[in-house]
Parts: sequence; C-alpha cells; structure tokens
Amino acid sequence: MDDFVARFGLLPLTGALAITLALSGCASAPKPAPEPAPKPTPPAPAELNIPLPSTEEGCDCTEVTAATENYFDRGVRALAARDYERARVYFERHRGSDEPQAIREADVGIAFVTLLSQSGDAVGEDAGASGVDERAEVMILALAAIQSLESQLSTLQQLNDALSGDLRKREEALKRLRDLTLGQPEGAR
Repeated sequence: MDDFVARFGLLPLTGALAITLALSGCASAPKPAPEPAPKPTPPAPAELNIPLPSTEEGCDCTEVTAATENYFDRGVRALAARDYERARVYFERHRGSDEPQAIREADVGIAFVTLLSQSGDAVGEDAGASGVDERAEVMILALAAIQSLESQLSTLQQLNDALSGDLRKREEALKRLRDLTLGQPEGAR
C-alpha cells in the first residue's frame, strides 16, 4: 500500500506544484500593453425621408409654399411687382406678427418702399419685363435706388459748390462795404 500511496500520492502533489509554478510564471510575466480604444466613428448622416414632387402624383406645391409664406414674403413679392402701396401694407402687417425680427424686417421693407416710391427711375420700368426671378427684380430695384441716390448726391454736391462760391462772394462784398462805410480797412483798427 505504501507503494500505492507513494505512486499515487505524489501525483496530486506534483500536479499541484506544476500548476503553482505555472501560475507564478504568469504572474511575473510582463503585462501586455492595453489596446487603444477604438476611435469613435461619426454617425452616418441622417437620411431624410422627404418625398420628391413628381408630376405623376399630381403634387400641388403651391399649397405647401403658401403655408410657410408670411406678410414679409408677400411684401417682397409686391415690391418685385412694383406695387409699392400693397408692399407697404404687407410690411405694416408683418410688423404686427409674433416673430421676434418682424419689426426690424418691416422697418427695412417700409424704408425701401419709401425710397423706391420717391425715385422716378425705379417706377418707370415695367415689372417682370426682363423675365427674371422676383429676387432678381428686387436686386434691380435696389440698383435703381442706388443710381438714384448717386444722382441726387451729385446734384447736391453741385448745389453745395455753387452755394459755397456764392457765400465767398457775399463775404467779400460785406468786407468791401465795411471798408467803404467806415473809411478804413477792417484789419487797421
């Protein structure tokens, strides 16, 4: 039996010793470097599920645009059509809307309408005669207003030059009049 214990009793001890040595070897081995965290990939762009208008479905897109159009948009359209009175009414209505920027937009629109209605150049041309988009029509009106203002500025500059010349002549005439009435030059006193 001693032979049996010796043979089989050492076997579990040798196996335990082998496992202990193996584990201690693993504990003393250098730890592998941690793998870098994967870089986050940006999310794929969201695909919008917006139906495209097609003639087969009979889409009436005017209803969609009419729902988002406000008085400012209508004022710009009236402005492009050179209906200044209607544009002014739309801009005044826009001022009373609940939008936070409405007052500023309305003031700019009304000022532009006032400028154009006073300018003879912008009124004379037929709206839509050039066949361009409404936005381009408004740009045409803006350019006409700029030309009108430049013309007014040139006229005012000529008037200022004439008045300055007239003022110099009057000052010289007053100086001579003083010399004649007092009998001596003004600087001699």
